[in-house]
Amino acid sequence: MNFFKGRAILWLLIPVAFIVAFLWDTSAPTQPNFIQEPSNPDYFLVDTHTIEFSENGLADRQFKSDKTLHYLFKQETNLENPQFSFTNKDNQQWFVTAQSAISKEMTEELFLRGQVKVSFAQSDSSQAILNTEQLTIDFATENAYTQEAVILQDQFYQLSAVGMSIDFYENLVHFKSQVVSEEL
Repeated sequence: MNFFKGRAILWLLIPVAFIVAFLWDTSAPTQPNFIQEPSNPDYFLVDTHTIEFSENGLADRQFKSDKTLHYLFKQETNLENPQFSFTNKDNQQWFVTAQSAISKEMTEELFLRGQVKVSFAQSDSSQAILNTEQLTIDFATENAYTQEAVILQDQFYQLSAVGMSIDFYENLVHFKSQVVSEEL
């Protein structure tokens, strides 16, 4: 019993005291303290690809983005380098790209900024590309519009205008003012 004499008992009692203290502690473990402020996104995604289907089960819209930030308090989603494709009733596809976009959840609008390009196939199977700096897409009405300068290029002509609207469903592009067309 020389083991329990002197300092040797301390080597036994100290670990036992720690074990009892940890077992006795009934407090709940602390959760991480995330700061919830309107300026902080509630989630972000990298390299996203989303496909929306029609009632017939066909791919209706496709969305791609390098980076997606969702803000719960603002009810909006910010997208970097978004790419969208739409298929209308005539099975014609429209492709839209930009540097950035903001999607408003309450109004179902998408605000595209920076080198916005809209491309679509024409009836003779050639590709037309429309360029502008800003474009607003309203998903509820399937329309898009801008008040900025617009350039539409095809293999045969170039058309420039200020302001335009697009009806994706009906395949119509309406230019607002200062419309000038040139043959290439």
